[in-house]
Amino acid sequence: MDPDSTDAQAPARPDRLSRVAAAGRGGAIAFAILLTSLGESRILDRLLFDDATEYGFVLAAVRGVLDGTPVSRSWQQRVFSPYLVRVLERFAGTPLDALEAFLHGAVLTQNALLFLLVRRAGASTGRALVAVGLFGFARLLSTYRLEYPWDEVDVLLFMAFGFAARRPDVPGWLWPLLAVGTINHETVLYVPFWYLLPDGKPASGAPSPAKRRAIFGAAIAVMCAAIFRLRSALYVGRPAMPENVFEHATPVIENHAHVLHNLRQLFFDDFRRGKVFIGAAVLSAIVGFAYLARAPAYRRAALWSLGVLATIVAFGYVNETRHYLLLLSFWSVYAWPGGRDAVRASVA
Repeated sequence: MDPDSTDAQAPARPDRLSRVAAAGRGGAIAFAILLTSLGESRILDRLLFDDATEYGFVLAAVRGVLDGTPVSRSWQQRVFSPYLVRVLERFAGTPLDALEAFLHGAVLTQNALLFLLVRRAGASTGRALVAVGLFGFARLLSTYRLEYPWDEVDVLLFMAFGFAARRPDVPGWLWPLLAVGTINHETVLYVPFWYLLPDGKPASGAPSPAKRRAIFGAAIAVMCAAIFRLRSALYVGRPAMPENVFEHATPVIENHAHVLHNLRQLFFDDFRRGKVFIGAAVLSAIVGFAYLARAPAYRRAALWSLGVLATIVAFGYVNETRHYLLLLSFWSVYAWPGGRDAVRASVA
């Protein structure tokens, strides 16, 4: 054998070993995320698919959106995730199997996306895996007995937005995200609202604060117009549910106002009826965000979060803990260790 050829091949061996080692690490990480997702999905199955009345209502909601007969007219434009469930039904066999498959796929995708985004934010592999585990635990603690497909898509959207919000500029991929969100859930309006709030120093070459607010103010107007147009075009009427009592929607926005009901729940009923965890957690979050608003690095995010909570008190139900999933998703990426320095630098 030619000694020169042996010497020439020698350096390739460490390269092959390093590739094998990297593939092994990648496989171990993927296995850890898959195992975590499977465990989380098993628990969610028990929490969400045990009562036929409750998951039957979710299935009816999915069908109602696609048929033009949602429980509330304000749900009508939420066609994105119900359509995905309908597509899965062709392979899963039944609507229930499709809904379960959608949930399981969403959980795996959420955990994988969270890991990737936290790693991109600068966290180590170990810390990124810890973030996935903590998010899953918090998600299970906040699981509500009724969760809809659009809630799962919201988790992905607000994880991605948490990553975008750490940047002083506006990433180009945010615009298609807003388009998808517009046909998934009106909570997407929280995203352009972020860019109306005061921030730190503008990025080099970025639009001035006044121009940026004009751009995102126009985006809000376009998105609202699209939502109202979809509601008008697709809505047929109320579903045939004689056992349900339908609320009167507020004019124009077509959501339901629950301010007094929610304030009573937060300050009195939760503490008298065995739901101390919810009331204490929400009130603690409000105090925590108010405190964070004093720190320049987190002021914008804290004010934005307080705005989100205010809309939940106004139009949602404070005890429906699924409403807080988007905040959990946002903060899991926005301020996880490794991302904090980038947040602080963007407002320095």
